[in-house]
Amino acid sequence: MARVKYAVAGNPVAHSLSPLLFALVASNLEKFGKKIPITAKNTHVDLVEAQGIEDALGWGYAGHSPHAPNWEYTEAPFGKYRTEALLSRAVQSAMELEDSDLRLAPHDEPTLIVEMPLQSPEDALRIPHQWLEDEVWLNLTSPLKHQLSSEAVSTIDQSMKLQSVNALRWDGQGWWCAGVDGLGVVSVAQHHGVDVGSGALLGLRGGGGAARSTAEAWLKAGGQIRLFEGKRTLELPFDFEQNTSKKLLDFAIDFDDDSTTPSAFASCPFQLNPRYTSVEGDYAHRVQLMQNSPFDGRWMLAAQHLEAWRLLWAPHYANFLPSLGLLLSQLLHAENVLYQNA
Repeated sequence: MARVKYAVAGNPVAHSLSPLLFALVASNLEKFGKKIPITAKNTHVDLVEAQGIEDALGWGYAGHSPHAPNWEYTEAPFGKYRTEALLSRAVQSAMELEDSDLRLAPHDEPTLIVEMPLQSPEDALRIPHQWLEDEVWLNLTSPLKHQLSSEAVSTIDQSMKLQSVNALRWDGQGWWCAGVDGLGVVSVAQHHGVDVGSGALLGLRGGGGAARSTAEAWLKAGGQIRLFEGKRTLELPFDFEQNTSKKLLDFAIDFDDDSTTPSAFASCPFQLNPRYTSVEGDYAHRVQLMQNSPFDGRWMLAAQHLEAWRLLWAPHYANFLPSLGLLLSQLLHAENVLYQNA
């Protein structure tokens, strides 16, 4: 039976929904019984408040954080009875949903996402395709995504070159990493019926790690990009030709955190807001908010979390993972339970 230690590291992290997503995916896999050696009681979830990547890796070795912040949804740290009890109650309640809410179901039959190209055939053989007795997984958020640059860490993609690492796994001998923000954006777009592989045009503003990851994933999936001026210029470690025609955008995402939005975004039918904020109200109200464009950042968060499981943490169980629509439905239900018990 595998024991998994999971944390999201960065600053701030107290508001992160990633621990809840991790618990939900693990509980979905637990439903398959002995086919998948994971149980909720054998998982440990944590928040690591860190300004430097070394502190995040240090948690992986030590298994605890010296300054554990209160989780916003329980007002207590992970490891304390209040958080553990409320998290368990929320997840158990969400597991009663076995199908995606029809309002969050895919626009069409799901399209296969482009597979993340590996660095080399040798890497494909070395990626851990089975769980160890003790697993260590990390999600990275700001300001850590661009800090990892080490030959001691093996990467399954271009995330270190792109400075967009947001998922890590310890395989017993060393660290593996990946960047899945971009694949999350592609997944959300395809979920809403955007045919990225047929050259769908993405409007993109921003120059940070998530923007770089999104640009690479969209291009590799067969789409086109039009860049919009923002706080930082988008710089990629490869050449590409952006679409500067007058064609209307098929999908748009603005990674710049300000009040202005490019005027071309107004005519785009599908926009994605990479951020998410606290939501009040019952489950029906939360679902309603997820239906409207610009789509809430929970779409992207859930999608990239699934990609981390699919590519890095559990590639051997990829076919057992919940769908994006189901995971988002369960997330909203679990959030509502936490809100009611706050």
